[in-house]
Parts: sequence; structure tokens; C-alpha cells
Amino acid sequence: MENDDTRDIVEKTKEYYDGAADEIYRDIWGENVHIGKFENADESLPDAMARSNREVAERAGVSADDYILDVGCGYGALARYLAKAYGCRVLATNISERELDWGRELTQEEGLDHLVKFQWADFHALPYEDGMFDQYWSQEAFLHAADKTKVLKEAHRVLRDGGKLVFTDILVRRDTSAEVRQRIYDRVKAPDMWDDEDYVKALEGVGFDLRVHEDWSDNVALTYNWVRTQLENRREEFEQRIGKEVVDRTSDALQFWVDNARAGRIGWACYVAHKK
Repeated sequence: MENDDTRDIVEKTKEYYDGAADEIYRDIWGENVHIGKFENADESLPDAMARSNREVAERAGVSADDYILDVGCGYGALARYLAKAYGCRVLATNISERELDWGRELTQEEGLDHLVKFQWADFHALPYEDGMFDQYWSQEAFLHAADKTKVLKEAHRVLRDGGKLVFTDILVRRDTSAEVRQRIYDRVKAPDMWDDEDYVKALEGVGFDLRVHEDWSDNVALTYNWVRTQLENRREEFEQRIGKEVVDRTSDALQFWVDNARAGRIGWACYVAHKK
């Protein structure tokens, strides 16, 4: 049973992704809404995001026999990629009905709805049986968790023995000041964001064996700078749609993230852990 604080954070996250974020992310980020793994600074974010999907999947060792749970699935781009590339079944879950609806439309258009299903689910309390999935995936979603240890315990519960937890997440370094930390949180309505060592310790404590652990932090500033540049290039269009104040606030917040990523306060890492 979720407590009132968790329910409040879940609702705030839902409002964020159903609101102006949906208008901006759908047009600028597109079907993928996550960090890209860049080969160079001149590369486009869509190409970099496609690479991060491929490289994480390679590290996870996905097969056609896998039944995968994708939490915080956004518009379902990752789920469609996994189904198309590997022929596996994916249950894509989210708390944003707008994102789920568009995800279903895109999946049907691609003829992948026999492999990819969408469902509302909160990763704090998953409505699934123990040991139901072979892999559990998440891309930059754990940062929204009110209780990250509980989310990891739920991942452990719904995975079969030897199943894999596969995730990337945005990190905030431990030595970041409270003032800067709060401004970082405010942009994405996150209640708290962990550093790398927090995840490593928690994974071990929950009962996972960490097999892949890679620091991809250099890509954070590149991603958010690309998004902000696109927003500024289309400022007039977005001001007409969501208002100048929202565009100004979003642009300033994105620049703050770029600056702090460049300063080493915001990171990004990839993890693959096996259920013991």
C-alpha cells in the first residue's frame, strides 16, 4: 500500500508528463524521451538515443524468449525497439495516460501490437505476480521514485530467479549543494536523486548481483543542450502553443542542467544486475 507522500509524488510526476512536458517532449525528443549516447557533439539526439537503446540491449543480452517489463516507458520507443530487434514480448508501463495512448497508436501503426502491450502501473507497487518477467527495464525513470529502495525491491520480486534488472538513470553527485540540488529536482519534479554509489549499495542490499556498471555522464550536457537548442530554434511556435512564460522557464531550466552537467554535478550511468 502506498503512503500519502508516494501518491503525491506519483501524481506530480503524472501532471508533469501530461502537461507542458508532453507538448515539448513529443515534438522535440520525439518517440524516445531519454539520454542519448553520442559519438560526437555534432550528432543528432535521435541518433544518439537509438545508439543508447542498442548498446544497453547488447549489454543485457536480450533474446526472443524474454518477457520484458518496461517501466516509465514514455511513448514506448524502447519497447518497440526491443520487440522489433529481438522478437521478444514487452509489457510497457507508465503513469501518464497521454504517453500511453500515443504509445499504443505508434505501436499499432508499426504492426507491433502483438508483441508490445501498454498498461498503467506505478513502479512503487506493481500489479504483477512474483517471478513473472525475465528482464525489467527502466530508462531515466527511477529519479522520479519517492522510495527507490522499494522500487528496486519490486523489480526483484517480479523477476524470475536469475532475471535481469536493466536500467539507466540520471545521477546527482553527493557533494552537490542543497540549493543547486533542489533546482535540478524542480525541473523534472523529482523528490530525490541518487548518486552512483547509492544505486550500487542498494542493488546489493536488495539481492542483485551487479554485472554491468558503466559511467556515461559525458552525454548529459550534450543531450540537454540539443533539446534546448531545438526549443530556442522553435521558440515562436512553442510560445504560441504553451505561452512565453512556460517556454522561458523550460529553457532556463534546461540551461541550468547543461551547466551543472558540464560542472560534473549531474551524471548518467548504465546498470545490468542479475537477481540472485
